[in-house]
Amino acid sequence: MILTPGIEIKTKRLTLSPVDDLHIDDIVEHFTSEVTRYMPFNPQGNRQDIITFVAESKRTLLQNTDLVMVALDSNGEFIGCCGIHNITEESVELGLWLKKGSQGRGLGTEIITTLIEFLEKNFTFEYILYPVDKDNTASRKIPEKLGFIPAKKYKKHKDHLTDLNIIEYRKYY
Repeated sequence: MILTPGIEIKTKRLTLSPVDDLHIDDIVEHFTSEVTRYMPFNPQGNRQDIITFVAESKRTLLQNTDLVMVALDSNGEFIGCCGIHNITEESVELGLWLKKGSQGRGLGTEIITTLIEFLEKNFTFEYILYPVDKDNTASRKIPEKLGFIPAKKYKKHKDHLTDLNIIEYRKYY
């Protein structure tokens, strides 16, 4: 499948569409240190960093290697970002973050389930990766309930004080 900026994926409660310049302010506001506690990012609230992120997301979409999307509710309110990354014939990687006020409502599972269905319908690969920090209990529940298995464990550097202990979940085909 050739990815395009016009892709739109609907879930029961959300619309997923490629990240765009009009989402920059929402990402700056909600991509906080609390939200990224278990992610290899340390957001500084720097608008230029997010502008660069959006531009890079557009570039990798056109290269057909990544699909970084925003999740919007039925009122068009920003919920968070998700992505299909490193698309190859061997594997694809899923990622997700939700703004603080949207967590704990089953939206993460809904998004990941929908991304898996999209991948299964449009791409051929051997497995899907879903890396999660071992201490992020809520996020670990998503791949565990969707039939992923722990395949690998490794450390990922977050900053000069913190390493993340990643469990790489996989779903094989």
